[in-house]
Amino acid sequence: MPFPALFLSLAVPAAHAQELPPPPPPYPGSGKPIAAPNLLLIVPTAGEARCEGVPVALTHREAPFPTAVYSNGKAPLPITLSFQIDARGRPLDIKRTNAGEWSPDRLYFADTDVVPAFAASRFAPGARTNCTIRFEPQPVAAIDAPPTMAMRYVVAPHTRQSGEPALFRRFHPADTNCIGANAPNVRLRAFPAFEEIAVAPGSWTYAMTAFDIDAKGRPVNVRIIGSDGNAALDRASVQAVQQSRFAPEARHGCTYPYYRRSDETLAAPPPPDKASFRPADAPCPDGDTGWKSMPTLQFPPGFAGRRIEGWAIIGYDVAPWGQTGNVRVLAAEPAAAFGEKGREIVMQARQAPSTSGRVGCVDLVRFVMPQKGKEPPDDDS
Repeated sequence: MPFPALFLSLAVPAAHAQELPPPPPPYPGSGKPIAAPNLLLIVPTAGEARCEGVPVALTHREAPFPTAVYSNGKAPLPITLSFQIDARGRPLDIKRTNAGEWSPDRLYFADTDVVPAFAASRFAPGARTNCTIRFEPQPVAAIDAPPTMAMRYVVAPHTRQSGEPALFRRFHPADTNCIGANAPNVRLRAFPAFEEIAVAPGSWTYAMTAFDIDAKGRPVNVRIIGSDGNAALDRASVQAVQQSRFAPEARHGCTYPYYRRSDETLAAPPPPDKASFRPADAPCPDGDTGWKSMPTLQFPPGFAGRRIEGWAIIGYDVAPWGQTGNVRVLAAEPAAAFGEKGREIVMQARQAPSTSGRVGCVDLVRFVMPQKGKEPPDDDS
């Protein structure tokens, strides 16, 4: 029995249920912003991509989510990726090439969205090989963060930090009376028709609106103060705020974010025939395996949130008592992270006991996002 196709066993909300981000962190109304002198915002910024030493331009650059970390006085590690580009301009075979540079003298930060975001980026059509790109993490003190950086961090998916009220305060006027204890009572919150706003597969986009409220509770002076540049979302966000209503009391310096995550799955490229990786004389013929247990099925970090699928071809042996060994990655797409996770899964899986064990086994591990109303495809489809 071949290794079954893998799909997320965790609940992944549908896109229409995710358009509202979690509420911003509370802010204590009057008084000074909560200081966060040691909290840093980090935005991994992509440098020039090169293939065979020649610069290549991105036609769609999907920016990684900003992250926050408390400073330890050290510098963060740059992230270098190697990759190929297929005929359609999609980056594939993405690998981190400098993971071994990590040391205690570096500042650790959550960089799990760098490779998934790059996997959702695109180059001009045309196959190219031997490509590299370097991401430079650029730390900025949270209390000094540019407003657009602060608002994108607040809206984007992340683990909340204790110093975030200072970030929230960065994109509000000093005399606002529309946040914290002074936040207005909402009578009607309108939303864009998110399903009509196009977003590239694997991508995420946001728009931050700013507005005032008149004495009748109607939003006025509605405008966009930060966004990823999705014009359709910008227009729809302004219209949604204009249609919203609040308690009849004047306010100024108000904000509200909307975001849109693509609900379209970014499918993995077709996998090669796994039989081509199995030695001809391997005493592990296809169909002769029997998996009795396997661990909880999970995607590599960051890919499920962007609905990016992948696969890994894993080679392994099996001891007579059913334990796997000599587990190795033979191929993986669109990123090496799927191979690493596939190897981890096969290492923890167990087969039925046999008299002599098996050698030279090869199986395909597929990471398939669940589709509403559809069964995940079987392994050979």
